Amino acid sequence: MLFTLLPSAWAEGYGEALLPIATVKAHLRVDGDDEDALISALRDASIDMVEQYTNVRLAPVAGMKARFAAFGDRMRVGVGPAAMLSATAIAYIDAAGGAQTMTAGAWRVDSAGGLTPAAGAAWPVGGRDVEVTFDAGYPEGGCPPALIAAAMMFLAHLYSNREAVMTNGASGELSLGFTALCDRYRMPVL
Repeated sequence: MLFTLLPSAWAEGYGEALLPIATVKAHLRVDGDDEDALISALRDASIDMVEQYTNVRLAPVAGMKARFAAFGDRMRVGVGPAAMLSATAIAYIDAAGGAQTMTAGAWRVDSAGGLTPAAGAAWPVGGRDVEVTFDAGYPEGGCPPALIAAAMMFLAHLYSNREAVMTNGASGELSLGFTALCDRYRMPVL
């Protein structure tokens, strides 16, 4: 069942929690703090690049939302192997056109990141415009080292090449190292 994943903003300190500025500066061999604002922005852009490329969240993100046209047996809110950690709310429009919210505990998240009714429960008949609020991402400290390395590699590239990159007259693509590190974790977008 197709769904629409609604954008969510990063929580304050998201990038710093994944890649502390001290670690990033050591990687870049930068001593002073004159460029901390630039380095922080490039770090966040690098993390975002890895997340956009792989379609996974590198750390826990609370309050993400996905919309489904209706309830069904294929309600998967998977965003990669670090899919839904928990569903915190399910809202929908009932058959009479009224806004409803399901009672917590009326659903469960299966191992594949899908939603199913809890034991002894069923999805509301005629429910439509279903909005699931969920937490997703790798658990704290659980991001694969390869994805952290890819973010660091891309950060170093951005820091060293602050302008557009041309090689032999062609614009540059993502490096082989970046894609090799990320591809194992990349999830398709349907």
